[in-house]
Amino acid sequence: MAILISSSDLLGIEFAEGIFETVLLEKEKTGQDRLEIKKVEFDEQTDFSLKTEDNSLSWLMPLSDDLIYNGFELKRQSLLILPPRTSVNFKGNKGEKFVLFSVFKINRFLKDDENLPSEIKCVDWSAEPVLLSEFDSRKRIYLASPVLWDGLSCVKGEMIYYPKGGTAPPHHHTGAEHFQYVIEGSGTAFINGTSEIVREGDIIYSFEDERHWFENHISDNFVFAEFFVPGSYQTIWDNPEKVCTWLPTGKDISGRPAARSIAKHVAGQGKDV
Repeated sequence: MAILISSSDLLGIEFAEGIFETVLLEKEKTGQDRLEIKKVEFDEQTDFSLKTEDNSLSWLMPLSDDLIYNGFELKRQSLLILPPRTSVNFKGNKGEKFVLFSVFKINRFLKDDENLPSEIKCVDWSAEPVLLSEFDSRKRIYLASPVLWDGLSCVKGEMIYYPKGGTAPPHHHTGAEHFQYVIEGSGTAFINGTSEIVREGDIIYSFEDERHWFENHISDNFVFAEFFVPGSYQTIWDNPEKVCTWLPTGKDISGRPAARSIAKHVAGQGKDV
């Protein structure tokens, strides 16, 4: 069964002075202990360091705009890829926060010709092209793909925007587990044969072959980040005549010309995304 995690039900612990950590998803709850999700929040202006584990791949999404990592600014519309055995120093003010996603024993999800990065990489997804759904009002921006992650296909991710009235067709995935982390607003998740209201900070974790979809009839905008592990999988739609097909707009999220072009494609089948 899919797992719904309400972040408001969880309490953080102070693991360093002025720094609180909340485990949102324990690896033991995922298939083959594949990943863990934590939220880190500054309770005062301070700095701290973290180190990623051996044979792991982590990525970090800021939930605020004024974080500093290793002396560099980290804005909300960015994503930080962290190689294994990597130390990172963070500085922030009270209220700054981020979410850390870690996949363990990452080698099992790598293709023969793939190598883990040796250096930290920052992905500025604010410059990425916005894609528009062909059959409804949703929008998508890629966060994790071989192009953005220097050839890695072990993780695939995107930011999905549902304006009020937006809906997705029912479907399921084979070959990967995946999750959504709600970034903004509230919406309805259809999982486990029922409907659940999900809100900012909640996580919906689906195993293989879990039928699901989302709707937004609540908020002006319902936004979530979605990630698949591994990044290669098959999607099966209830109605094959209305599969999720994404159209290029040529613009980024701010309406500027996008940093690159992505052609029209069906979800999960695009090339050079």
